[in-house]
Amino acid sequence: MAHVRMKKEDRISQILAVTLELLITKPIAEIRTLEIARAAGISEGTLFKYFSTKDEIFESIIARYVSHQHPLRAVSEIQTVSDFRQFIDEYLSSMISIHPERIAYLRLLLQISLIQHPLAKSKYAQTMQGFWRIMEDRIEYGKRHWSFDPAFNTKIQIRLFHLAVLMFVVEQEIFHAKEQDPHDLIEMKEEAINNLFKLLSGSKNG
Repeated sequence: MAHVRMKKEDRISQILAVTLELLITKPIAEIRTLEIARAAGISEGTLFKYFSTKDEIFESIIARYVSHQHPLRAVSEIQTVSDFRQFIDEYLSSMISIHPERIAYLRLLLQISLIQHPLAKSKYAQTMQGFWRIMEDRIEYGKRHWSFDPAFNTKIQIRLFHLAVLMFVVEQEIFHAKEQDPHDLIEMKEEAINNLFKLLSGSKNG
């Protein structure tokens, strides 16, 4: 099979990119290395020069995804309630930014999570050490300086907040709930943030 010569890193990136395209419409169990090779315009033998197995391709995709960061800030840059709200808005805006590559990443991440792949655990640890850590730090700071409710259960509530938004996106975009129960993701994000700050202020009512 004739194919265009590429530098090694470019070829690897191309293989990962075409695999992502396949993941948009297919589960990992149905994707074959021959199909990936054809999508990349190379022979299966050439593909095996870069990846030993199909699983190694998926692992490389997830490793790149795990290294991807939603926008984070140093806690020292979040000095006011307005700063804090803007940080949360920017982070969630990145989460709900939907494009084909992100859909493919989410589909793959869900599938490897079900089989308890170590890379899924790495992604969870990254979230704990990144967004959740910053949230915990600033909320505890807010209890002392911004009149946040001292009874607010920080660890549980930030996980409920973050995972509720994530699962809303997954339901709408991955499980296709939007076909029968469509919702605007930006409106959902803003409602989630408003509800969080109501809880932080100690307000019980909407």
